[in-house]
Amino acid sequence: MATPRKSAQQLAAREKAMAKAREMTERHEKLIELAAEFFQQQEQAELVRAEARKKADALLAKAEADARSAVRGAATTVRAMLDSGEPKSSVAARLGLSGAELKRMLDLISDDNLVSPASDESEERDSSHADDQDVAA
Repeated sequence: MATPRKSAQQLAAREKAMAKAREMTERHEKLIELAAEFFQQQEQAELVRAEARKKADALLAKAEADARSAVRGAATTVRAMLDSGEPKSSVAARLGLSGAELKRMLDLISDDNLVSPASDESEERDSSHADDQDVAA
């Protein structure tokens, strides 16, 4: 059997090397595509988290505002109880508050009155709410 020529061996080696290089290039390009997909998904996850944080912050802010409003309503009720002639110690005992807590409640509504005077409508609503509280107590 005749041995292949040197140029045929070189050509076969070159073709084999080119095929291997193409294979490596294709694999490298596939890895680049997968890496790009990974980073897109990571960015999407961050966007989802940021949106969730934004919604949570808004929800917490609303809840805090609602809670402050409820506390002001409770303080108004305390004021109504005191305005009915009940002594502070009796009101505090009835509501389970310490003297300091009662004072803080009263300071809260006096601070609110300094900042923004209440309208007649809200005073009527608060006094009717206070009457409901007196009946319940």
